[in-house]
Amino acid sequence: MSIANLKRRLDEKISVFSDSTHIQTKFVKPQRLMKRLSILEHKFGDLENVQPLEEKIIKSVLKLEQHGFDGMTKRDRKNLAWSLSKKLPNYEEKILFTPVGVRLIDYFNQLGIDQLQFVYFPLLYSYFAFEQHELENLPSNWIQLRKILDENKSSIFKASTRPKKWMTTLIDNSEVLTTEPTKKFVREFLQDNDENRVANQLESLRIASVSWFWDDLIRSAIKSIKTMKEDEYFQIIPRFLVLLEKNKIYATDILAALLERYASTSQREKVHEVLKHLALDQWGNPQYESSAGWNNVNVDTKKMVIQWFVRADLEAFFRLFSRTADVDRFNYWIKFIDKIAVSQIFLGPAASESNQVEHRKFREENRGRLKLLTGSTRTNNAFMLKIENIYVFDFSDIGNACYILNKIPYNQERKKVDIDTLKPGVHILKLSHTSGWQRKFDEKLAELGIFSSQANNSNSLYKRRY
Repeated sequence: MSIANLKRRLDEKISVFSDSTHIQTKFVKPQRLMKRLSILEHKFGDLENVQPLEEKIIKSVLKLEQHGFDGMTKRDRKNLAWSLSKKLPNYEEKILFTPVGVRLIDYFNQLGIDQLQFVYFPLLYSYFAFEQHELENLPSNWIQLRKILDENKSSIFKASTRPKKWMTTLIDNSEVLTTEPTKKFVREFLQDNDENRVANQLESLRIASVSWFWDDLIRSAIKSIKTMKEDEYFQIIPRFLVLLEKNKIYATDILAALLERYASTSQREKVHEVLKHLALDQWGNPQYESSAGWNNVNVDTKKMVIQWFVRADLEAFFRLFSRTADVDRFNYWIKFIDKIAVSQIFLGPAASESNQVEHRKFREENRGRLKLLTGSTRTNNAFMLKIENIYVFDFSDIGNACYILNKIPYNQERKKVDIDTLKPGVHILKLSHTSGWQRKFDEKLAELGIFSSQANNSNSLYKRRY
């Protein structure tokens, strides 16, 4: 056999045993060893990016101030990258917002990938470490830092022979380095059952709990309410109520956004009890001009909530507390609901002292809104409605007339009101609930310029004349 043939056969044998697929059939993968290697790499990566002691950061900053960037070691550069989000002694602001920060950003911007890769994670950490109030005016240094991170992320990833977990996370979620860093995450943040899903997804980036990022995520979620489809909006309300409960600083923004969106839906006349009572607790009674919190929503939205309270008051008055009340009167007054700016209920002893679950619940949910009626029977209750420029007072017990006044006759600061105060001798009208009273009421109110929405149809005898 020639040497050439011998060499050829030898190469063939070598190639067989060097083939990766053949090797796998001959040798079992060292699974436990590979798992251990993965754990060690993870621990080493964590140690590599652990924050240094503040004393070491201060030492590197002093070295920069005294000698400039000449002689800076790899460790010094890392310490300086960590320093950007720190407020060190003798500095009134965090380093990024000082002249030293300007120098550092310019320095890091000029580094090549071979050096930048060792400080990239500390720079990334600093980018996320600031709180929202620190970035309200979008400091130019912070924007420049974001630009450095964004423009070099791919190169850092490619330069790494074994990419770290945070590198993969950053590449997969590169939106965090754009002007809309949380847009991608809003839907899953709102719709996923695991409210920590986004945090877990970005865990390797080590975003601080006080970071502007989480603030931006919640505010972006709140903004999304405005553009949601109606069905999606109604489904997402409970999620926002949980957010509101856990994040009180966003209570006003969340409540305002939910109410504004509700007012534009086809269900605006349907009372949302949770939103109604939450708004009452947060901003007070919308029927009182002194409740300044209602300036957080537009006039039409406030009007919607007022109508919720009016409807609930009338239903409670005629259907919950007053067994002797004429239900026809509920049907009569409810037709003016879009004209009613204020409603007030006066409960007699029977209603105010009742231990029925429904009665106690209504009184609790409307604490601060109810008054006590004195000087009458135990079962008698009263209500007041401000319809445009008049005040209507009516009573639950049969035999009481309806009084119409041009002002509130009682001291609004007092909790107890005598029935005679609601039936003053000087009044605009005194109307009795005798046979055909609805027609008579329509006629008298029309003389005062008061018409219900139903009075604008062509079949009404008392439609408004323009």
